[in-house]
Amino acid sequence: MTRKRVLKISLIIAFIMALIYLITSMNIYDKESLTEFFSTGSEDTNFSVFFTVATTILIIFFVPISWLNALGAYFFGLRGFSYIAIAGVIGATVSFFIARVFQEDAMKFVEKIYNRKKRKVSLEEVTEKIDKFGMGYVFFIRSMPFIPFSIANFVSGVTSIRYRDYLVGTILGLIPGQFITNLFFTKAVGFKENPIAAIGAAGLKAMYVIIVLLWQKKSKYRTKE
Repeated sequence: MTRKRVLKISLIIAFIMALIYLITSMNIYDKESLTEFFSTGSEDTNFSVFFTVATTILIIFFVPISWLNALGAYFFGLRGFSYIAIAGVIGATVSFFIARVFQEDAMKFVEKIYNRKKRKVSLEEVTEKIDKFGMGYVFFIRSMPFIPFSIANFVSGVTSIRYRDYLVGTILGLIPGQFITNLFFTKAVGFKENPIAAIGAAGLKAMYVIIVLLWQKKSKYRTKE
């Protein structure tokens, strides 16, 4: 076995061990546990930095970005969106290059996580379309709800897409959806104080979802049913 192969296997084991630790010690796939985790540091003056760094790590380890956005809205209001955007882009970049280095090994691991639920779209189909359409399809899957954000990061890394195209597609797809989601969560938290604003945010969120679904129906990237 070559030294390079030994190093790759060691890093894969380290990644899996870190994931096991996060699950067993922090229960990162439980919303209440995550809320409690962040609440412990919410009074710290550097909480925004802590939140951004922790969120970046959690995105790499497949925690849904929608959960983290809700927490950002809860702790920071609209300001939380900027932390989610930063963490989302950094997490997407790190995951992309992890997959680019480990290729098939990373893909096998991601497939196991992705296929724990019944899915309409296979990862093979997603990789083929990223290879074919590049930045446009990355933008599409960032805007559509059919593939988790963290999964898309790793899947993109095993394709032939250039990092620059991946990054642009990610930013363009991430910012509008996550901003509207953050706005919705922020206004929902303050529903009692300002119900009209909360209803308006809900309406904007609903409008965005409708536009996205209509685009999905008409788009050339439309997934097979």
